[in-house]
Amino acid sequence: MVKYKILHITDLHFRHNGRLFYSTGKKLNNGLILNGHNVLNISDRDLTSNKRNIFDIGSKKFLLDQIRKNIENFRPDLILLGHVDRLDYESFLNLKEKYNSIKFAQWFLDPLIENGPDFDKNKNRFFLKYQFCDANFVTTSIDSLNFADKKKTFFIPNPIDPSIDVHKNFNKKKPLDIFIAISHGQHRGILKSDFIDDRVNLINKLTKNVSYNIFGHINNPVWGQQFFNELSKCSMAINISRGAPIKYYSSDRISSLLGNGLLTFIHEKYHYQDFFSTNEIVTYKNINDLNKKIIYYKNKPKLLRDIAYRGYRKAHRIFNNKIVSDYIVKRSMNLKINYKLPWING
Repeated sequence: MVKYKILHITDLHFRHNGRLFYSTGKKLNNGLILNGHNVLNISDRDLTSNKRNIFDIGSKKFLLDQIRKNIENFRPDLILLGHVDRLDYESFLNLKEKYNSIKFAQWFLDPLIENGPDFDKNKNRFFLKYQFCDANFVTTSIDSLNFADKKKTFFIPNPIDPSIDVHKNFNKKKPLDIFIAISHGQHRGILKSDFIDDRVNLINKLTKNVSYNIFGHINNPVWGQQFFNELSKCSMAINISRGAPIKYYSSDRISSLLGNGLLTFIHEKYHYQDFFSTNEIVTYKNINDLNKKIIYYKNKPKLLRDIAYRGYRKAHRIFNNKIVSDYIVKRSMNLKINYKLPWING
């Protein structure tokens, strides 16, 4: 395996005091290091948050200066961007022109669902870096995007990190049945009082014949270790993402559910049956189908744990952060992919 020097510019959430220690940026960063690459980090939003200046709105000049200095000193082979939104078109253009021998790539997690939540905003954020990147990585199937070149845009799943996703909920009976955690702003950490979340419509129609541990609906979302403490109390979970289902897109919460061994329910229109069999994950057609299946598996605890275990084992194998980060590097550096996984070329 070729080892590279990688400048990874992404929000590592230092200002949140460990509340988001399981973020995708952290998981990918761990994967890059475990694969033997020399990784230097710039946590862009932490930098700009700590360097507010009325003469430098958004601390854009300061951030660009820090990036340039790090490039000059480190001389990376690859600059990997994760949701770096504080720089403008001219800044990226200048970086690309000055360092044209360095490969640029970005990963983008937010929904790109037409007529969905924040579509125009997210599309513009994606395209800001897209035109300067040699490779782009999204968590939505490329087949569902009509605005991205398939030759330079690739699907990646939300990664699972075995050092973070450590629970094995399938091992024994749990005190509660269903875990649901939603949010609409992980940087805020609390619910917006005037925000209407369409996922609540599904939650309100769920069967009353099982027990729940729900956060982000009436109660505030849970973060940090408390998220895993509450997750560990449940045997099953429903993966609910904002907006209409689109092929392969899910919030990064899917990696926490599968990665910690809960029996996971997901709508069939997300097409996760392309990755998992009916012995590894449970798909549903509508709310009635979901309610029937929830009760069915509650009443068959051994089958529940068997499917949860197989889903956990499969997810850790095909969504592992070392594999996802290796795929990002190889695509970015135009290297041959020497392994086959069901999500590659998705």
